[in-house]
Amino acid sequence: MSGPMLIGIDVGTTAVKAARFDMHGNVERSYARHYPTRREAPSIVEQDPGDWMVHVQAALRELSDGLTPGQVQAVGLCSHVNSHVFVAADGEVLMPAIIWQDGRCAEVAAELDAQVTEQDKIRWWGAPLPVDASHVLSRMEWVKRHRPDVWQKTRWVMSPKDYCILQLTGEAVADPMTSFGVVDQDLRYIDSLISLVDGAAERLAPIHPFTSVAGRIKPGMPASGTPLAVATMDAWSGLFGCGAIREGDGFYLSGTSEVLGIISEERNPEPGVIAFPPCEAITLHAAPTQAGGASMAWLSTLLGRSPTELSALAAQVNRQQLTPVFLPHLQGERAPVWNIHARASFSGIDAAMGPAEFTVSMMEG
Repeated sequence: MSGPMLIGIDVGTTAVKAARFDMHGNVERSYARHYPTRREAPSIVEQDPGDWMVHVQAALRELSDGLTPGQVQAVGLCSHVNSHVFVAADGEVLMPAIIWQDGRCAEVAAELDAQVTEQDKIRWWGAPLPVDASHVLSRMEWVKRHRPDVWQKTRWVMSPKDYCILQLTGEAVADPMTSFGVVDQDLRYIDSLISLVDGAAERLAPIHPFTSVAGRIKPGMPASGTPLAVATMDAWSGLFGCGAIREGDGFYLSGTSEVLGIISEERNPEPGVIAFPPCEAITLHAAPTQAGGASMAWLSTLLGRSPTELSALAAQVNRQQLTPVFLPHLQGERAPVWNIHARASFSGIDAAMGPAEFTVSMMEG
């Protein structure tokens, strides 16, 4: 292939997906590999950050293969967020990454949330969102209390994206959208909030615009010397992928979770919707759920049938017939209720219903 290229990588909740593009946006080659998520106890959801890096480097190696040095002009890397890695000064991972679905910090989160007024939340975030179990301060306070050995060694608490950037470039950076929850409408850290957890401020990486360069990929790694963008979270990256960049545009992203969003300068503070601060001339309102595609994965495992097989079953159902009603709160819920203790249920079941009807119910839920 001739001409300059770009590589984009997504460290998703279930897999690393990547692609090589020409400068017109055409996909030249792609990469996708899954990795495990561990649920060893109720409310515990963890991943090994080493798995992310194995596949990030494999993607870079495969997608840069056959290209001349320097032909890859830049690399961008996004990831799932409200997932946190506790990292030592030398880059060592100190414990498994706590994933956004994890609810172990619910009690700590409630304590922190009680110390913040609704007026402060609206002033900082544009909406009265709770400090929930996935908030970085909840995770920090939990580790500080329950894993003091880890807390003492921690230099950085990072999103998956920022951890991968650290490993690839040696630079510790964060962007304002991935850092939502501890930044205000001016895209600056909220000192008065962060001070609720002693020692939190010095463990947060400096914020840089997500369109800036974090650094260059280190020698000895695939695509070494290539500029790596600071980039941002998966939902914001998906927003640009959908082309939703103008006032009034809306979008729907379907993955492990489901995300509905709209771009609007008008703000109507609601407790269930994230009102992001203006960034890159975009004011995004978004509502992420907790178990979208995750519901399909769960039912697939439960019934011992692949998602493809379940989809084929669902296509056979007469949609005029009643199917069960499914509440998809398999791991608590985010938008619109923000309740980590919410749980899933099927209702309206009768003896005539089977795997096909349950699959339709799951999809509708």
